[in-house]
Amino acid sequence: MAQDEFDFIARNGRKLRSFWRLPNAVWWVARIGTAGYPPRIRRRLAVTNIIAAMVSLMTIPYVLLYVAYDWYGLLPAIIAFSPQVIFYALTPYFHRYGPISGALYLCTIWLIFGIGYCMFFGRDSGLHFYFLPGAAASMLVFGAERLLLSAFVTIVGLAAFLATEILFVAPLDFIRVEPIFLNTLYYLTVPFAFLLIFTTSFFAFKEAAQAEMALESEHEFSERLLQNILPQAVASRLRDHKTQVVADHIPSATILFADIVDFTPRAARWEPQQVIAFLGRVFSQFDAIASAHGLEKIKTIGDAYMVAGGLPEPKPDHETAVAMMALDIIACCRRISEQVGEVVEVRIGLDTGPVVAGVIGPNKLLYDVWGDTVNTAAHMESHGIAGRIQVADCLKQRLESCFDFELRGEIEVKGKGSMRVWFLTGVKSESLTAA
Repeated sequence: MAQDEFDFIARNGRKLRSFWRLPNAVWWVARIGTAGYPPRIRRRLAVTNIIAAMVSLMTIPYVLLYVAYDWYGLLPAIIAFSPQVIFYALTPYFHRYGPISGALYLCTIWLIFGIGYCMFFGRDSGLHFYFLPGAAASMLVFGAERLLLSAFVTIVGLAAFLATEILFVAPLDFIRVEPIFLNTLYYLTVPFAFLLIFTTSFFAFKEAAQAEMALESEHEFSERLLQNILPQAVASRLRDHKTQVVADHIPSATILFADIVDFTPRAARWEPQQVIAFLGRVFSQFDAIASAHGLEKIKTIGDAYMVAGGLPEPKPDHETAVAMMALDIIACCRRISEQVGEVVEVRIGLDTGPVVAGVIGPNKLLYDVWGDTVNTAAHMESHGIAGRIQVADCLKQRLESCFDFELRGEIEVKGKGSMRVWFLTGVKSESLTAA
């Protein structure tokens, strides 16, 4: 995935998170009793809290209506239903007994008070419509993993709704109310029921959106991590399941090894944090140089740094690019020396030729390079001199038209015998003029 696509996801993810952000007061209510639970359960408990708080507050207009209409005649209803304010508000308290205890408590009092309301005022009040949002919310407050429990609550809510339509046709005999009062109850109940359905749907969609954002965030992190571990072309092959094994023969590649001189005694007198900070400072600058020249960092081993040119995708001028990087590393170390107040030098070895490149194993993925070219480059570094770039004769021949070299002479290399080697000293002046 391209960088601009990642930025688009990040920007829109922040906008969505801002959109879904609850006001502070609502967020405070939502968090009550949710501490100690995993995030997914906490979100479900928060929805339970908010629904309970809404129903608790919705009780108040009904009680005020009873008082305003006929407080004495409706005193039984006032006494019976005023405690709803407290009972619903107590829902978060039950979260301490388990992840579904609060939901069970909420559904229980919802059924008890819902049936009680319908018995008192009958179906013309429209109060039985409250069974609809309750049934809709059951999946949300119990969670998708408790489908049978949610289905049971929904069936009970349906049964209560139908029972009201059939059995509770008119208000109880001792409730003396006029049709206008029942109409008022109806027009108060229907909007509240729709509000609860909307709230339930909103939080269900919010839950799905948050899950989607979490997946996008995880995907983005995985993509970045994979591309930091492996070359982009190799990461794409593995990610798209085009292959389970990456093993390529590269007919021509250039390898660079750089090793920090006298790092071991320097690290021995430093604190661990200083060692890590120093290597991070040096290698991050090496990474920037490699990126600028279009080269592939292979790995670091302790204080050694390995780079390759010409892989995993062909690069026509890989010898030149690696040589330029080697010169830039020498210049970089001079700057670092001035900054830290002590000499920082590297030995650098280069070689070019065929290699084999691939990914080792299914765990802790590592893209690596093997072959005689790699071994020779490593020997060029280990047999080199501080502050110099040592190359084998074959690479010198390929680069001598553009770079200056100084003959070091013959050296003995393990497994290779006597080799004539050179020091790469700089770019030819005519090449600089042409550039």
